[in-house]
Amino acid sequence: MRLTSILVLSASVCAPVLVQAATDPVDAVRRHDQDLQSLLKRYQSTNPAQRDTLKHMINEMFSFPELGKRSLGKTWATLKKADQDSFLVVFRKAVESSSMKRLENYRADSTKYAASLGEGDRTSVTATVYRNGKSSKVVYKMFLQKGEWQAWDLILDDVSTLHTYKDQFTTIIAKEGFPGVLSRLRAKVAAGD
Repeated sequence: MRLTSILVLSASVCAPVLVQAATDPVDAVRRHDQDLQSLLKRYQSTNPAQRDTLKHMINEMFSFPELGKRSLGKTWATLKKADQDSFLVVFRKAVESSSMKRLENYRADSTKYAASLGEGDRTSVTATVYRNGKSSKVVYKMFLQKGEWQAWDLILDDVSTLHTYKDQFTTIIAKEGFPGVLSRLRAKVAAGD
């Protein structure tokens, strides 16, 4: 009985915090960006632990299953579960590797966030990032998954991550089929691109 009371009390104290975190995507993006900027200020590429932490931090807001599914478009539904899973593993590695090569895109002197646009469990958050006197617009297309805001697309100065991958994959699938996408992604990961 006492354990049940403690659990109920804990849930009632924690629930408002979880609901608030889940209902404010701008705060989720802001917190993520602040943590990322803090790490980037002290980042040393020769430190493997920092490199792994940074890779995780850059990519932790992404829902790779959603980004991957949308990137493949209609092809996704035609794949067996094993092929979908294989694709997601190699796709995630390729995106993570690509993100690490573009660290300068993540550095900022300051950032301003606009109110989120959307309703319910779908929204977008726009941030204006300032670096060395220049500004860039970053739009996070997000959805709520298991109480956490996850991005399924990141648009940097009108260039969509999703559309970039989808265009590439559509071209490859038209010429080589889905195996061509897997083959090219595996080669990219193996080469460290």
